[in-house]
Amino acid sequence: MIRAEAAQADRDRRLSPAVVAALVEAGATRMLAPASLGGGELDLPSWVVAVEDLARADGSAGWTAMTTSATSSLAWYLPPDTAAEVFGPPKSVVAGTAAPVGRAVAAEGGHHVTGRWGWGSAVPLCDWVVGGAITPDGPRLVLFPAADVTVHDTWHATGLRATGSHEWEVAGAFVPTRRQVWPPAVRVPGALPAFPFFAFLAVGVASVCLGIAARAIEEAEALAMTKTPQNVGGLLAEQPEAQRDLGVAEARWSAARAFLHAEVAQRWEAAVAGQPSTDPGRARLRLACSHAAAEAVSITRLAFDIGGGTSVFEESPLQRCLRDAHVAAQHAMVSRRLFETYGKVKLGVPTDTTRL
Repeated sequence: MIRAEAAQADRDRRLSPAVVAALVEAGATRMLAPASLGGGELDLPSWVVAVEDLARADGSAGWTAMTTSATSSLAWYLPPDTAAEVFGPPKSVVAGTAAPVGRAVAAEGGHHVTGRWGWGSAVPLCDWVVGGAITPDGPRLVLFPAADVTVHDTWHATGLRATGSHEWEVAGAFVPTRRQVWPPAVRVPGALPAFPFFAFLAVGVASVCLGIAARAIEEAEALAMTKTPQNVGGLLAEQPEAQRDLGVAEARWSAARAFLHAEVAQRWEAAVAGQPSTDPGRARLRLACSHAAAEAVSITRLAFDIGGGTSVFEESPLQRCLRDAHVAAQHAMVSRRLFETYGKVKLGVPTDTTRL
């Protein structure tokens, strides 16, 4: 269904109601929430594969499942009654923007919060919306009911067009203290909350990028078996340049994926064992995420080039893969700055590691 509706979703700039309903029904928006609240409570290695598979079907659908299920991990950090209120309903969808751009004014029992956030992927689909805010006591992630949120139609983007990543706003919304949290204040013990919180999104973004790149390779292979290029004798599949480029694309994709999966597996093993995360370990995980995103862009461009003129038309999934990969890789959580951060940690140069 996702594959069949992807092109129309791209034109409409939103996932179809049928696809959204299917994702919710399958639990794809709650994969990291506790099982006690009806969530999937997936181990991280399995989550990476699930996100990659969905993104291979369509980048926007994979991104939507990724960002909502990553946000569902907040259930581990909230007071039990708040977690049940927000995540307890089986079809509750939660997403938002973690950047602390909101401003909070103290009030009895909580804060009044005002702000306008960007990059609100899936917010139009949400029952609850998470926003980062600065309170007198420091940064917090605060939860708003959807009724408090105004969504502005600003997501006119090159790629990931169906993710609904619009700007959204609240004006003086009251947020009680029980709906405010700043990880790693864990309320429920378990392996998932022991995993570095800010790495959830980085790992998820990298997995989406790899899924999109895998689809691009798949489409280039399929095209090579049917296309006869102009002024060339034989199918594209018979041309040495196409053969070589497909080999290079597959090798680079497999290497980037193996690096990411190996680092996720190591960090997950440590979380299961209850071992505290370390700066070098978190930095290397984030290096793998940024590397995967950067490689995905190059791989997708290579697949697009293999397709030649066929790739440029709207009916070709290759052009959508190219656009989606470039936009996904622009996310701050997989920024190329993380290469520098890793270098600093590796070399013992002082750097801020609080959001690794």
